[in-house]
Amino acid sequence: MTPIVHQPMPAAIGHTTVPLPDFSDTARWGLVEVKDSLNAPRYEPGDLLHVDLRRNYFAGDACYAVEIAGQQSIRFIQARPGGLHVYTRSNPGAAYPIPPDLLVILGMVTYATTTRRVG
Repeated sequence: MTPIVHQPMPAAIGHTTVPLPDFSDTARWGLVEVKDSLNAPRYEPGDLLHVDLRRNYFAGDACYAVEIAGQQSIRFIQARPGGLHVYTRSNPGAAYPIPPDLLVILGMVTYATTTRRVG
């Protein structure tokens, strides 16, 4: 996983951006480039994940940028009996429970910019 890069939110169609002197919106979004295939086929190397850094809490079963025991990664988190479980998309059967003191949620992956080759 590459370090999170802060990016401002793009302007909606038909609207012009208004400069913000405190750059408050740049702290909301981060981009992460996928470097491995642990979450394939959903996310593959070269994909850019858009992370909402304001959602730095568990908001339901989803994909998150997390820090587990000091290691940053992209993982799926799911609520199951007994607590939260962490897994990769390529191996959901290997989900494991995570103690709350070892898991830091950095943000929720909201969408991805993907490039797929055909042929």
